[in-house]
Amino acid sequence: MAHGSHCFGFLGTRRASAARRALAGLALGSACVGCLKTPDRYAKSTFDVNVNPPANFEVDGAPLCFVGANNYYLAYKPKPMVDDVLQSAASMGIKVVRIWGFIDRGSLDGSVRSIDGDGTKDGFYFQAWDPEKHHAVYNDGPNGLQGLDYALVKANELGLKIVLVLTNNWKDFGGMDQYLAWYGLTTHHDFYTESAVKQSYKDWVSHLVLRENSLTHRPYRDDPTIFAWELGNEPRGGPGTPSNVLTSWAEEMATYLKSIDPNHLVAVGDEGFLDGGGEHWTYKANDGVDHRSLTGIPAVDYGTFHMYPEDWGTGFTWADHWISEHERVAREFGKPTVLEEYGVKLVRDDAGRVTGGLDRRLTLYARWNDLVLKRGGNASMFWMLAGIEAQGGVYKDYDHYNVYRGDDTANLLADFAKRFASSAPACASAGDAPSPAAPSPFVRVRRPAPVVALGWALNHG
Repeated sequence: MAHGSHCFGFLGTRRASAARRALAGLALGSACVGCLKTPDRYAKSTFDVNVNPPANFEVDGAPLCFVGANNYYLAYKPKPMVDDVLQSAASMGIKVVRIWGFIDRGSLDGSVRSIDGDGTKDGFYFQAWDPEKHHAVYNDGPNGLQGLDYALVKANELGLKIVLVLTNNWKDFGGMDQYLAWYGLTTHHDFYTESAVKQSYKDWVSHLVLRENSLTHRPYRDDPTIFAWELGNEPRGGPGTPSNVLTSWAEEMATYLKSIDPNHLVAVGDEGFLDGGGEHWTYKANDGVDHRSLTGIPAVDYGTFHMYPEDWGTGFTWADHWISEHERVAREFGKPTVLEEYGVKLVRDDAGRVTGGLDRRLTLYARWNDLVLKRGGNASMFWMLAGIEAQGGVYKDYDHYNVYRGDDTANLLADFAKRFASSAPACASAGDAPSPAAPSPFVRVRRPAPVVALGWALNHG
């Protein structure tokens, strides 16, 4: 999720703290549906899917194009809440759900502070700091990773795949800044360069990848329910960070992941900031994020990009060009790409009823998904799918992006899920071309040509 805009700093975030939630309730009426007319220079930015066709995901030997969803609470909420979200996904035709695989805290004795509140989510945590061993310790118990075990099992029962994100750029759920706090560091980009911190991250990755699910007794690396590992949620280095810092880190970590788990795909999880091609800050390798370099890493299997015009201050017509430019990067490296997060806010009253913004959202979601489809995109994943609350009612729409089963947004996205599954040009372009390997329940990438290494060599040789 896009935490913070260029103009509003980290207060533009869409998760967690009361201050940020208050900002989410500000008037959203400045953007109008009448403003959605697309400039000609963007409307003409299209691709012929029969020329340099995109790479595809495949599962069981068949191409996979899909609508997916995001949700951050499935690893720690009560089972009825977890079930409801995943059942909603299945009923909408959603194929992939992206969830958090991290809840990091300080030390249990309080000597090392927790970055996000008390460091737990409803009493759950996955990692804590041991000040005597000077090392993180892992919580494999019922208020720890067993919650993630259950989410994976339930997803498998419903025929869903899960993208597991390994850490967070933002302080919510601990993430990178919690690692830094363990080692007494305060500069954000040190997460990517300090050897002790990098080793601690690798240790966590190894623990999770090799973990045996307490319900199935199957190691995570052998579980085809997992669509992919993602290095982090929206990794950024901070102002002034050279892009090679993040790219080097991502190359090291993706390569390490592949060395211990050859079964699953690996993605970076970046927001897709580009280095050139536009005047807005999203085209200036913001905070050291160079999407093209990250996507070109040989051990990275597919690209990711996010899209939040309101939070990023771009205006809505910017999104058309944003989509086409990321499709262009994907084709350059012969890899799939996923519009992994996107959103348009709704205005709700105190009872949660929609009072504004619905027509704008529906217009934009339809346009964006249609553009992804027509330009040969592999998938889109909206932020975020929510469901029932344990105490009754539905989970609160804290950031004004929530989608609930049966609402107007969900119905629109369910229609697009059918189109992605049945008639996406990206999957149609695969035709009857043979799969490069025997059919597998693990998600694979079917590439049209071996251009990845060439692209990487030209830019990093």
